[in-house]
Amino acid sequence: MITFLVVGRNDGYGINLHKRTAMSLNFLATLCQEPDDEIIYVDCNTPIQDCTLAEAIADTLTPEARRRLRIFRISGEQMAAAIGETPLPFSDELSRNVGIRRSNPKNAWLLSTNCDVFIQPLDNRPLADWLRSLPRRFYLCPRISIPAEQWQMLDRLNVQQMAEFCDAVLAQGVRLPPEREQPWLRFYSVGDFQLAPREQWLQIAGCEEGMKLWGHSDANNAKRLNLLNGGGRTPDLSDHLRVLHLDHTFSMVVAHQNTMIHNDWKQWIDDVSAPASHNREDWGLASVNLPEIRLPQAAAVDPKLILKTHRRQRNFWAQCKLQVATRFWKQAGGAAHWLEKRLTHK
Repeated sequence: MITFLVVGRNDGYGINLHKRTAMSLNFLATLCQEPDDEIIYVDCNTPIQDCTLAEAIADTLTPEARRRLRIFRISGEQMAAAIGETPLPFSDELSRNVGIRRSNPKNAWLLSTNCDVFIQPLDNRPLADWLRSLPRRFYLCPRISIPAEQWQMLDRLNVQQMAEFCDAVLAQGVRLPPEREQPWLRFYSVGDFQLAPREQWLQIAGCEEGMKLWGHSDANNAKRLNLLNGGGRTPDLSDHLRVLHLDHTFSMVVAHQNTMIHNDWKQWIDDVSAPASHNREDWGLASVNLPEIRLPQAAAVDPKLILKTHRRQRNFWAQCKLQVATRFWKQAGGAAHWLEKRLTHK
């Protein structure tokens, strides 16, 4: 029924990256109720010596999150070959396109979101039930903020506790953010919830990979998906659910607002007049074979298999040299120990 698409990088960005990512993935997994429901995590340009972020936190994910999670890794070289030079270490647009291209075609819907949100339905209906009743078009949903001091106290494996926390927040009463003047954009930070039929993401040819600077990619998506659906006011799903954002910056100032060069709003927003992106035909690294990474269930990994899979490969002569060196140092160590005892007892 639905693909949850999230992207990231194992770089420690913001407050407690590993914990907020684990909690968000574990919570999204509770919304996966149909056999084909999935969470796609695309990891972009994590340093080669490190594993992807999803793999790094695998021991803090629930069995259901592990089962639903599909991971794809983009190397720095692949990113550079696809989009060229950029001052950023990460391409959100390319990462999302990799996920869109590789999403399960059996799923009618694709939600582009982030690994720092809880998505809480407002009633007890399964997500799939009201997705079936929705007209097939593009939807947004406003978000509310949860201070880091609060969400960091939650148990990352206890999804029931997270759900009860969300209910407690909503029971206190929340104020939804004011709407923006653009009827197609509606809210700030729309990137935390952009839901559209999977075929519509393919029709617009994904996110604009030419947006190689900071920001406005979500606004660009919103405008093009709105145009594809005939324009007018983009509907929101605030009657059905709440999006709770796990705040992770050290101040109220938007991260990077004064340090990063932004994509040009006029070029990528005001001048956009058609749904389709400017991407090449192989957008989303369609012609690149990116192996899919799956996470085994807890305690299911055989140590011997790890050794066999990740052991350093050696040829015949290298193995011989290793055996000779091992025996030499064993004998040398024994001789040195004997000599030390003799000298000590004199």
